[in-house]
Amino acid sequence: MIKRSPKEICKYFLWVTALVLVYMQISNTKFLQDDYIVLGHLSNQNWIDWVRAVWQAQGGNVWPYGLHAFLLSSSASSVNTTVIAIWTVFVIAAVTFSNYCILKWALGIDFNLIGKFKVLTIFSISYLGFEGLFTPGLIAAYSYHLASFSHLWPITISIIAFYLISKGSKNLLLALILGLFIGNSNIAESFAVLVTLISIFLLRNKKIYAVTELFRNSSRFYYSLLSGVIIGFTAILLAPGFWNRAENSVGLPSSGDEFVRRFIKSFSSFLADLLTHPMVWLAFLIGVLISGAKKTGNEKITLTNQIKLMLFFGFILFASLTIGSTFAYVSWHQSTGLVQVFIPLTFILGFYSQSIFSFNFSRVNKVFLLTFIIISLTAISLRAGILMDKRASDWDNAFEVNYCLIKKDIRAKLVGADMLYPGFNLGIEDVSKWEWMRNGYATWVSNPNFKSKIMCLPD
Repeated sequence: MIKRSPKEICKYFLWVTALVLVYMQISNTKFLQDDYIVLGHLSNQNWIDWVRAVWQAQGGNVWPYGLHAFLLSSSASSVNTTVIAIWTVFVIAAVTFSNYCILKWALGIDFNLIGKFKVLTIFSISYLGFEGLFTPGLIAAYSYHLASFSHLWPITISIIAFYLISKGSKNLLLALILGLFIGNSNIAESFAVLVTLISIFLLRNKKIYAVTELFRNSSRFYYSLLSGVIIGFTAILLAPGFWNRAENSVGLPSSGDEFVRRFIKSFSSFLADLLTHPMVWLAFLIGVLISGAKKTGNEKITLTNQIKLMLFFGFILFASLTIGSTFAYVSWHQSTGLVQVFIPLTFILGFYSQSIFSFNFSRVNKVFLLTFIIISLTAISLRAGILMDKRASDWDNAFEVNYCLIKKDIRAKLVGADMLYPGFNLGIEDVSKWEWMRNGYATWVSNPNFKSKIMCLPD
């Protein structure tokens, strides 16, 4: 009988769990929240009209809205979710590659200690990392595409861009394009990356935060990236829709007291969401199981500086999100970028736990850790899979009812397909609760070109 080490068992379990959940998520893809208003617009207008409307009324981050609408365009006259389901695979690939870049940069020669099929291991941790204790993080990151474009993608692209700088890339056009995508994503995330890039420039001649080597390796790539971020960020601020939404959608704080209350709510929400994401903690334990060799001397100093740089980026992002949502609003899906930074960070801390914390776990302790990880991830994954499957079933059932209601009376009260996690009731709210969702949904379904096999009973 072949005996497997805790390290091998942990990786096999991660692979199987992640692959099963990915299949369930893709097969249960349904429309949600912002999808409805976009589908409603696309059923009566073309793609260019939608982008123009966003610029005038919603915001200047054109590419997230434009690409989201492009993905949904195949569904303007049906409930076909094939395109947005397939796009989930691209999101998973991008996040996996981003974490691959972080670990390749931080672990260096120890990267191969992750073992064979390391990409599969990184994919598993990357994917499972987003599910929250109180929020459906897997859906926020991989199925709620507009939210993902705005909050996850700018951080994912930034990490890839930082890695390319560290590798001395000379492709200035690529740097400019990446910068445009980062800068034109969302005001908070774009600002955080902009502050980080400026900080790298200011600290380029100082031996801290590991930025000296970063900057020297590819300064021209850096300047091109920074230029793209500035252009994309400026476009957000120039759009009439940005100021229209800031003043009329939620409203800016009207007094000092209101600002303080909203700031405390924002700070508490992001901190709680980050601290209650199970993989923030489990990634550390997984890193301990896979742990690498103990670092000494200059290697430990380099590792410490790299961790400081990641912490610095994470802190700037947290502060930017907190301030940004203080002037706007806090929502359950906005912390996906934070998770993208802190999951690989805690894994690295666990991977080098012997060097940083002087942990030296025996085989018995590692078996205990393995058992705890398996039980925790099994419970989290089972809940996520069951809720995704239930939400898909609820959506299908609600659509059959709503389709006939709308055909009879477009103003009829509709049935929703919520997916709210216990504790704070955060998650997907549907057409039965929000008028703007209902209006978009009803406009979409009432489109004369809409195709459905549902047979409505006569009055």
